[in-house]
Amino acid sequence: MFLRRITSIPLWVLLYLPWLALLGWMAGVSWFLTDDAFISFRYVRNLVEGHGLVFNMGERVEGYSNFLWVLELAAIWKVLGVAPEHSAPWLSVAYTVGTVGALLWWMFRLPALPHRGLVGWLALGLVCSSATFAVWTSGGGLETRQFTFFIVLAVVFLSLYRGNRWGLLAASLSLAAAAYTRPEGPLIALCCFGWFLFQRLADRGRLQPDWRELRRLDWPGLAWLILPFVILVAGHFLFRYAYYGEWLPNTYYAKHIRPWYESGFRYLWAAALETGLYLLLPLAWVGLARRWRELRDGTYALVLLLIAAHLAYVMRIGGDHFEWRPLDFYWPLLALPAAAGVVHLGAGLAAWLGQFTFHPSVWLPGARTCALILFVPVIFYASAMQAALLFEGARIDQYALAIHPELNGENAGWLLAVPGMSALSAISGDLRQSLIRQTVGMRFVEHREFANVRMERWQPYENMERGIIPEDAVIADSLIGIPYYYLPEPAVIDKYGLTDATVARLEHTTPNAQRHMAHDRWAPPEYLAERGVNFVAYHAAATEQQALERGNYAVPVGPDLWLPFDSDDHEWVSASFAGRGLVVNTRLSQTHPTDPAGNQLTHADGSVSVGEGFIGNFEAGLDGWTLKDDAFTNHSSHESYQGQLSISGNIGPGFLTSYHPTEGDRPIGRALSPEFAARADQRLAFLIAGGRGRGVGVRLLADGEEVAVWRGENTEGFEPVIYHLADVAGRRLQLELFDIETGGWGHIMLDHVLLLSRQAAGE
Repeated sequence: MFLRRITSIPLWVLLYLPWLALLGWMAGVSWFLTDDAFISFRYVRNLVEGHGLVFNMGERVEGYSNFLWVLELAAIWKVLGVAPEHSAPWLSVAYTVGTVGALLWWMFRLPALPHRGLVGWLALGLVCSSATFAVWTSGGGLETRQFTFFIVLAVVFLSLYRGNRWGLLAASLSLAAAAYTRPEGPLIALCCFGWFLFQRLADRGRLQPDWRELRRLDWPGLAWLILPFVILVAGHFLFRYAYYGEWLPNTYYAKHIRPWYESGFRYLWAAALETGLYLLLPLAWVGLARRWRELRDGTYALVLLLIAAHLAYVMRIGGDHFEWRPLDFYWPLLALPAAAGVVHLGAGLAAWLGQFTFHPSVWLPGARTCALILFVPVIFYASAMQAALLFEGARIDQYALAIHPELNGENAGWLLAVPGMSALSAISGDLRQSLIRQTVGMRFVEHREFANVRMERWQPYENMERGIIPEDAVIADSLIGIPYYYLPEPAVIDKYGLTDATVARLEHTTPNAQRHMAHDRWAPPEYLAERGVNFVAYHAAATEQQALERGNYAVPVGPDLWLPFDSDDHEWVSASFAGRGLVVNTRLSQTHPTDPAGNQLTHADGSVSVGEGFIGNFEAGLDGWTLKDDAFTNHSSHESYQGQLSISGNIGPGFLTSYHPTEGDRPIGRALSPEFAARADQRLAFLIAGGRGRGVGVRLLADGEEVAVWRGENTEGFEPVIYHLADVAGRRLQLELFDIETGGWGHIMLDHVLLLSRQAAGE
């Protein structure tokens, strides 16, 4: 009876508020930025500063695929003075508000919608309880929610105003904006055009038209819908070709190798289990069947057509690097037809119960009550698993032992006790783990923590004095987001090719079992040499001493701000930074994989430290190191390590790694060096790579006591470490590699461990 009395829109809006509050809460919990967004941000910076839509000044390569998003962020920065790392998440929130508003308008205005208030309440509940939808509210700084908004807006205009030329024009402009935002926009538009033609035929009662009467079709309506889109999108292609010399963005060439259906299947199957798509799609079909049968209205068919075409597209490309990001527009589009399906099933359940003879005093639930009863398991199975994973991930920080949240009896016993949830969670978890090994479907929390660490380290360069870095400085890196947004002056070669036209077009024949999403191409050494790579920048330091701990060179770039860096060209460094307060630390001038004397460090005063002996170079085996458990292997002993990113910086093919050849980050273990002793004038030198969590690293033990520990930087690029041994001279020394992590970046790698001694005075 209460539900029957709620008939006014204000009362329903009041009932909607808890759903909106839930969405706001989860969006706040999952607020994040991602390193990838800063690639676009660097284009924004260069555009605002007058250098054009370029990543490197003077080099026109379209290394972004979100044209409209970049222009909007540039306009906000130029007009309002708000930099993109601050404006992008809030712009995404604005588009979220617009998306929810469009959904509410659709619910209130769609003709002949039975039980409109209840359907709307259920639909909003399906959207706002989706943790995946909440994650992309801030969007990580990416354009995801903007794309969703324009698709939802186009569907609303087509379903409500397809008989009005201005409604068709608005739909066309929305589709064009979607195409300007994401490369799959034209696919969505093509589906909308085909649906409109089909619906027009249905409106005329001619699903099999007489082609002699084509002139009777709604050609003006088709023109209003199609022509503005074609003109605008064609203009974008012409601009791209005129400005960049290519018809397609460079990211297409960098990412596309060949179809990757097996990854796409695993990605979509995992998404369906976690987000409840296996429930929402059938319910939407029920809603479609009823509406088509009674009204010959294919509004819900448009939703299912768009999702079916997009599912095929996602299947073909292998999924996405981010967790369920391409599927973001599914939730607001599916919510209304799925809710209508629930209400229709509720009405059917009520009618079925009414067939039985009960005592007059026995209360029988009505259609609305039955719909609410059915809605409870639907919303639980559609949202509970993803919500549990969101909150489990949200509590993870950079010091946690696992960066990929998993559900188990300790953190989600209540969930796994529900019938079927244990099996669904186990299957989904296995699928996600297999995907993560190939950098597919990475969780928002990993991107959040990675970006937080890099922001803390590199953001101080925002205050650095410009013009200190030489114009001919060239950097090569595989993680080109945050660091080079805050260091905008040097040219940067993306080793993966996203912003480099040459690398993006390299031939690649990686087997699918070893592929990585968008990370399959790698810049060859000869190309980097041809481009004149001569500079390696490290994150900001507050003091000279801190700077020299990170690089062999350092230069002051602002008050309490130092830029540590390395270069193989000492003469170029001396000439380029003359008069800039350059300070010099030791630098590796010679390196030999098996001859310790072939390893030399040149000091600032001209003296030299020479390698005296290896503790492990790993070129001929384990060099006396003892392995515990299953994690550690010598990299040269296995032909492939499935799912691992490209490795760089090692000396020779042999090194110790806890990344398992087939199990990836899962195994744990230790590796212990032979015991050794050192003099006060000696230094310990080695190369390290891998994860930076507390559960992985290499520690130096003196008489069994830990005296120092080092970790990677969540990269597969080896970096040198040089450690003075004066404080532990004469003690019993041993190195221990340890790995007790099983999640992402849960591995450590070590190479080229040796002792060096000073051969000249002046230290």
